[in-house]
Amino acid sequence: MRINHLLFFLSLITLITLASCTKEIEKNYIIIGSTIDIDSFNPYLSTSLFTQDLLDRVYLRLATEQEDYKTFTPLLAKRWEWSKDSTQITFYLRNDVYWTDGVKTTAYDVEFSFKVATSPEVAWLNAEDIIRNIEFVKALNETTLIVKYRYVYPYQLTDINDVWIIPRHIYEKVPFSEWRRNGYFDEKPVTNGPYKVARWERGQVIELIKNENYFDKNYPKIPRIFVKIVPNESNLLLQFLNGEIDVLPSIPPAVAEKYENNPNVKFIKYPFLAYEYIGWNQRNQIFADKRVRQALSYGINVDEIIKVILRGNAVRATSPFPSIFWAHNEKLKPYPYNPEKAKKLLSEAGWKDSDGDGILDKIINNKKVDFKFTLITNAENLTRKEVATAIQNDLLKLGIKMEIQVFEFNTFMRHILNRNFDAVLSGWRVATKPDLATLFHSEAIKTGHNIVSYSNPYFDKLNDSAAVLNNLSQAKILWDKVQEIIYDDQPYTFLYEPVRINGISKRIDLKTVRMNSISFLYNLHEWELK
Repeated sequence: MRINHLLFFLSLITLITLASCTKEIEKNYIIIGSTIDIDSFNPYLSTSLFTQDLLDRVYLRLATEQEDYKTFTPLLAKRWEWSKDSTQITFYLRNDVYWTDGVKTTAYDVEFSFKVATSPEVAWLNAEDIIRNIEFVKALNETTLIVKYRYVYPYQLTDINDVWIIPRHIYEKVPFSEWRRNGYFDEKPVTNGPYKVARWERGQVIELIKNENYFDKNYPKIPRIFVKIVPNESNLLLQFLNGEIDVLPSIPPAVAEKYENNPNVKFIKYPFLAYEYIGWNQRNQIFADKRVRQALSYGINVDEIIKVILRGNAVRATSPFPSIFWAHNEKLKPYPYNPEKAKKLLSEAGWKDSDGDGILDKIINNKKVDFKFTLITNAENLTRKEVATAIQNDLLKLGIKMEIQVFEFNTFMRHILNRNFDAVLSGWRVATKPDLATLFHSEAIKTGHNIVSYSNPYFDKLNDSAAVLNNLSQAKILWDKVQEIIYDDQPYTFLYEPVRINGISKRIDLKTVRMNSISFLYNLHEWELK
């Protein structure tokens, strides 16, 4: 929805002023800017990274994942114990955590949440790992929970901690089969984190306020958070630089470079456990031959994109495991920009310019097919639109005509999840548990994130073996082989691993802020104003 951003901001300030009695209280809030709205307050229906970052501020998990991506500290669970054979964990939960409607959070909520996570009717996109690895979750009483695993593997705690904990007494009222059809639970969501939802005006503003029922009365330090939705990235940047917005994730590198000396803002940079990619939908016959996909990777000048568009704030990507991740295969080298190699591979795959019109063509199923396709990306991301244009120019030099189509983010996600595209320019934040099944396993074509319909039985076998190996050194050997398969098959063209640049107002005490690959809002409840 397009709105008048100036009028909306004045309305927002008016509301804040009316809700506040003094100038001091009036300033006791921050505004986070975003080009996209969240898609749902039901965590099992959400698909966007931004949504999940925000939901983690209103829902508690069993534990808090630490910045080493390996260890956890207690949160809803006070402590946990392993069985002698390590196939079972007993969690002992806090007895002083309440949902925002006053009902106590218990182990029965966790048990119910596991049923949700593994329900085929709910069809949670991350269900595959949970179903494969966890046998059952059982509440013994309100504060004691047993998690039984099918075998011993290194990521047992990670898997159960990925299960979102939701209030059973609210969610069980609606059959699982109805959840995706009717968008339940978005009005006045019942949560248990340091913040609760005061209002959500779709496409405009989300207001979070201090949860008076939160078990730790010292938090949050900032009692009110506004998330302001501004679909136009240029307008959003302008409002951040003018001081109308306090926090802005994913600042374009050129902007950070231009305004790095602005005394009122600070740019926080860190390596991001993520990568940008082009996914080639193999349902489209043009991309069925791996030589074509390899040619496309050779034909895109990614180094120039990093230098010119990203101002050097990225490194080349080679695989689904970023270079800062322990499982990354450091022997893999980026596909170099080599148009002649690309043309040779395309010729070997049967693509010629038979009619002299400058566009390659090929006879497929007794019909001449031009090498033309459409690349989709999301409209809110200006950097991706620039990258798409650069790719378009590179491919045209090979005799490939690529159109660019941009969509509003939620529409973009629907196209991706419905596999309704030729090629997609997007990015993934990588899970801290190495497992590529959701993205590339044959079984994930229908139910997971295998949006390009890639299938390689040898990959499936090696990935499944590596994912459950308890010896990480042995697992690393298999993960290297898994990445070599992907590198050769090129279901994606792996573009680059971005350096995350977040903007933050200097009215926030930067000493209290921790931003990392887990979330740019990692410790939001601990942030303080100066």
